[in-house]
Amino acid sequence: MIIRSICVVLAVLVPLGWLTVLFAAGAVFLPYFAVVIANAQGSSSSSSSKRTAEAPTISISADSFRDAKTNDKDK
Repeated sequence: MIIRSICVVLAVLVPLGWLTVLFAAGAVFLPYFAVVIANAQGSSSSSSSKRTAEAPTISISADSFRDAKTNDKDK
């Protein structure tokens, strides 16, 4: 982003010529190429190495409820 900012400033400050066109092109196309390269790097990972989320399973047996009721009556 700093390079793009420098290109914008130099495109305004440098007198009209081929350098002005070069700096203006840098200010316009650098962000585009940065996004394309970042997206290409993110999608290169293989799908087999990705982890999948698993929902936890909780099961409570009926014996737990019976034990809890008998313990309450004992008190």
